Amino acid sequence: TSFVLDPVTGAFNIGACIRWLDWNDTFLGKEWGHPSDNLGAILAVAEHVSRVNVSENREALTMRDVLNALVLAYEIQGVLSIENSFNAFGYDHVLLVRIASTAVAAKLFGCSVEQIENALSHAFVDGAALRCYRHFPNTGSRKSWAAGDATSRAVFHALNAKRGEMGYATALSAERWGFESVYLRCSSIARSMPLEHYIVDNIL
Repeated sequence: TSFVLDPVTGAFNIGACIRWLDWNDTFLGKEWGHPSDNLGAILAVAEHVSRVNVSENREALTMRDVLNALVLAYEIQGVLSIENSFNAFGYDHVLLVRIASTAVAAKLFGCSVEQIENALSHAFVDGAALRCYRHFPNTGSRKSWAAGDATSRAVFHALNAKRGEMGYATALSAERWGFESVYLRCSSIARSMPLEHYIVDNIL
């Protein structure tokens, strides 16, 4: 169509459309969530990168690129949800959407490892949204656009990292001010298995 959005806005809109009817897939660990939420970022960034590539006489991304990004996003969100219960602290699972989408969006943008790490540090510095909008007496429409918001923020951080924004090496572990100290009461984020393809093979 003639309607063109920047990838940050595109991620929000696509993410909200995907999530709005609440018919997503599910993966259950100590945390739960819907890995397909990450498609908001994946589709928006893949379309943007392809459009730019074609305008510069380079090849567009393929569906293989999109599906590889999907497997990676599922794995990041799902593996982190196995051993980490953010809801136990009152936080919403879209935190993991923002983390997974940031990593995958940065990869699709062609970021270096250092740039991906920088982007991810900002995703953690953003902190965590409260779960109150998913539960009585505050249940509301935000639960339908929260994932779009997370993917939008993820694309924002990935773009900034690609443009040279610095990162924060101890965003997770800094004493007193780091994510683990502030949000997890000094607990550490755990990972019990390597990132391969377990989640997409076992999604509900």
